[in-house]
Amino acid sequence: MHLRQDTGTPGLPPGPRPALFKEAPGAADRNDTIPAAPDNAPGNETLPDPARPALACRVCRTVVTARQLAVTVGGAHRHVFFNPHGHVFEIGCFASARNILPSGPPTAEFSWFAGYAWQAVLCAGCAGMLGWRFTGQDPAFFGLILPALVEVEEPRA
Repeated sequence: MHLRQDTGTPGLPPGPRPALFKEAPGAADRNDTIPAAPDNAPGNETLPDPARPALACRVCRTVVTARQLAVTVGGAHRHVFFNPHGHVFEIGCFASARNILPSGPPTAEFSWFAGYAWQAVLCAGCAGMLGWRFTGQDPAFFGLILPALVEVEEPRA
């Protein structure tokens, strides 16, 4: 097992730690496809104002992103990671997000994506934890906690 020297994770004494920052076993076997129906799909022409699928905060239903904004990072859209405290997160990568608030300064420490710094992001509607913004390499992206999101229909503007 590869050990990583921990220089000061809050709540943990300094010293060697197992490399918990890899994808969980079997994560690569997951189905990473995101079904999407284009606006011109058969049947949509009968609806006068079709709604667009959006992803919202599960707690307060504030719209955060859309399935169409899903991107592939490190070969997949969905990833499962452990943090230094052993908490497991299933995240999806998205090109952009809205109605979010940054929390804390960006840091490259323990980043799940090499070359990127991360910054936690909270829901602007209820301040619930929604994921992280990753910056550093071009382009930046959001890693949003998939179980914290729910699909809703967003009317066209």
